[in-house]
This record gives sequence, C-alpha cells and structure tokens, in this order.
Amino acid sequence: MQFIRKNLKPILLVIVVAFIVSIFYGLGQYRSSGNSQQSAGGLIAEVNNTGISYQQWQNAFSSFISRYDNQALSNMTDQTLASIKNSVTEQLINSILLYQYAQGKNIDIPENDINEEIEAVKNNFDSEAEFNEALKRNNLTLKQLKDDIKRQLMIGEAIEREYEEIEITEEEISQYYEENQEDFFEPEKRKIRHILVEDKEEAQKILNQLNDGMVDFEKLASEKSICPSSEKGGDLGYISQGQMVQEFETAAFSLEIGEMSDIVETEYGYHIIKCEDIKDEHQPSLEEAREDIENVLKSQKQNAAIEALITQLREDSEVIIHYDFTSELETTEQTATEEPSEEIEFEENENQQEEETVEEEVTSDN
Repeated sequence: MQFIRKNLKPILLVIVVAFIVSIFYGLGQYRSSGNSQQSAGGLIAEVNNTGISYQQWQNAFSSFISRYDNQALSNMTDQTLASIKNSVTEQLINSILLYQYAQGKNIDIPENDINEEIEAVKNNFDSEAEFNEALKRNNLTLKQLKDDIKRQLMIGEAIEREYEEIEITEEEISQYYEENQEDFFEPEKRKIRHILVEDKEEAQKILNQLNDGMVDFEKLASEKSICPSSEKGGDLGYISQGQMVQEFETAAFSLEIGEMSDIVETEYGYHIIKCEDIKDEHQPSLEEAREDIENVLKSQKQNAAIEALITQLREDSEVIIHYDFTSELETTEQTATEEPSEEIEFEENENQQEEETVEEEVTSDN
C-alpha cells in the first residue's frame, strides 16, 4: 500500500503487511502437505485473546512463498520450510501486537486515506467488475478490505511516531565515518560505450567506418550491436574494475577520454569500446558522506526501535502458540526412526531362532 511503501523500511514490511489482503498483489497457489493436525477452523496462535486462525495463517504463508518459483520451493528442505512456517506465525503475532498498540494510542485514520488506498488496490485490476470478482473469489467484502487497510494504516502511523523519537548526533556520524571510511572509497570509474557483434569481419567493417568518421558511434551501436545496451546506443554507464570480463576491462581502462579501442575479443563476441569519461578514485570527506551515513544510522535506529517495541509488547502480552510446525519434522523423524528399529528387531529374532535351532540339533546329536 502506498502509505506503507513510502514510510517503512524493508525489514519492517514483512512484519507489518502480514494481514494485508495480498491476493491483490499475486497471492501464490501453494497447497499444504495436508497435515491432519491442522484444520481450517483451528487456531495457530492467540495474542491477548485474539486468535490467529489456520486460514489467516495459510493466506499469509501463501503470500510469503509466492515470491519463490517452483524450483526454489522444490529445493527447500523440510527444516527450511518448517522455519518459514513458524516465521510467518511470528510475523502475524507481531502484526497483531502492533495493531493493538496502535489502538492503545487512540490512532485514528481519516476515511479519505482509506478510500485512497482502496482506489490504489482497484488500479491493479482492469475493471471494477474484476475487482469485485477478486473479492468474491476470496470470500471478502469491501468492508472487510477497508478494515484490513485501516489496520495497516494504524500500524504504519504508530511506527511513524516511534521513528519521530529517533535522533542522530554529530558524534555518531563522525564515529561511523572513522570506523567505516573504506566503505565510502570510490574506485576509478569509466563511462563506457561499446558495440558487440558475433563476427570479426563485421566488427572490422564497423571499426573502419568509425575510424573514417563516416557514422556516429552511438548510432552504429543502436543498429548493429547485439548487446542489450544497444537500446541505449551501447551505453554501459560508469564501470569500475572487477565488473567486466578481463579482456574487456583491460581494453576499457587503457583508453583516454574520447578514445576508441581496436577489436576486443571476449567469450561474448567482438567488441569495439569507447571511453567517454573518467572519474578518478576518490575518498569522500565526512561532509560528502554525511547524507549516506545519516541514512544508514537512521535505518539502523528505526529497525532497532521497532524490534525493541515488539520485544516489550511480547513481554507485556499473553501470547500462546498452539502449533509449532517443527512438530511435523519430529513426527516424520520419529516414524523414520521407528521403522528401521522394527527391521533390526526382526533380524535379531531370526538370529535368535537360528541359534535355538542349532542348539536343538547339537543336543539331539548328543
């Protein structure tokens, strides 16, 4: 949602958007393993007597894993999947705690703000009818959607108020700069434009044209280059050493401004490279790095403030987790452990019977 996207850092988005009706942003179609211990009517957890149903959890979980493709999901271990499932539970718990905290602060959201967010959601659909169909398909009413949005805006406002308490001192900025100067160092960079073709003879023809001044480099790059940069006239922007393949890099960093290379062969084909600008290596001063440092410190303090708030809310609240998804692993492991033991016992019984038979035969012979 627009308000949240503009005002919350990525680490907090996972916490805050747990209750957002994510079907409007491409909810995944994951199907659970069908564990019989979970039912749609059961509770996964309770937060100060507010229950989290399995269906709520399933929606949040499906939304979370929709960011992964099928291959990534199939490569996940059972342990990883169980960890993700428990993490979703924790995020839902944190979301309820923050909402209850916002209620305690008497935060109110104007109706106009809610309607603006509704319109933003509708813009994801081609028509009003398609939007209404999505609501119906997911057993939601417009009022329920508005209530969900209001909750998120209330949480967002509560978090913003926590942010307003944050201060960054001059001493902190100076200390961060002294301890992290190497992170601000800017190596030499060169603005490079190139033309890439598959055939050396074609590359030679292009080079001849350029050397004769018959055609503009940018124009030829747009027409002849097979690199995606052809859409920008061969412009690769500023590059630093270590970004390109060695042959390309050696040629590019040997050029002066305005100079053009001979044909350079790499694993991708044949290049003609032009240097358009050079930025020498530079160690920014404290003043030059100040804005970046303030942003880093601000982000760190924002995350720390919300983590501290959630920790305090957890301590002051009654949180009951009814289902731990690692129990699925324990059940599986227990079953796997029990099966071999039965085989071993069976083998031991067979050996015992064989020994008894031998003893009987020996006794009989005597």
